[in-house]
Amino acid sequence: MIEKYQRLFQLDVYHSYFQKSICRCLELNADRATEQLMKRFRLLIRRQVNGIGLYANASQPLKELLTYIEQATGQDAFCFEMRTNNPDFNFFTELPSNWVGQLLYDSSNTTITDQNVQLNQQLSGNPGTNCLGKATLRFADILKFNKDMGTVSFDIKLMARATQWQYFIINRNTLQLYNLAISGKESVDFEGPESVVMESGQNALLFSSGSKLIPLSEVPVYKFDLINRPALTDNKPVQPQIIIRGLPTPIPQWIGKVTRNAAEQLSSPMYVYI
Repeated sequence: MIEKYQRLFQLDVYHSYFQKSICRCLELNADRATEQLMKRFRLLIRRQVNGIGLYANASQPLKELLTYIEQATGQDAFCFEMRTNNPDFNFFTELPSNWVGQLLYDSSNTTITDQNVQLNQQLSGNPGTNCLGKATLRFADILKFNKDMGTVSFDIKLMARATQWQYFIINRNTLQLYNLAISGKESVDFEGPESVVMESGQNALLFSSGSKLIPLSEVPVYKFDLINRPALTDNKPVQPQIIIRGLPTPIPQWIGKVTRNAAEQLSSPMYVYI
């Protein structure tokens, strides 16, 4: 039945935290005013994995339809509320650490890409209702970007939070460790090891990515090994020994803070027992 409808626009959400940036954790729902428009003018939402399309059961050109709706109601935009089903959204999304508010997107504030129209993000300091944010698509902009009827696509792009990765190595055995290091195929040089005493009173060796902030990801992208370089034998190099192949990756809700060069950074502490 949806084939009999004409599409007014498409709105998709992408998030670099997820594999292929497909964001399944946000839901877009019409606000009260838009819901009334939909009932009155027989508009339908078609939901995809990471977005929605709005359709109209009308044969007249898009411009005539939107002009008629505006003249009949005085409304000049469709508004959608954003909600998340993932309680860790604020942990793995690149947002100010102490920010409380809403994500606002408006079709009057965009960046044009090769194919789609990206809605630029604005941060509101007002928490408002229980929704995470709002997307406002104005009739004038739908017509402006619509090359052909129903082909305009708006994008919302969210970035994964990047943190300083910290590995606390706790040696609970009698294993002789001469020259520990962290290695990986990625171009990340870990600082350390530094001898530290944790809050629990345990001694540990700390490796950190320092000024290199690494994005969090649902599926591990950065993979590191803990290796040990034994002392030289007869002045000949010895092959490094892999102590742990595949160190853990950060858990989003485990976020710390560190000060580096008088600037505050977010960190992801991880504890490794050997």
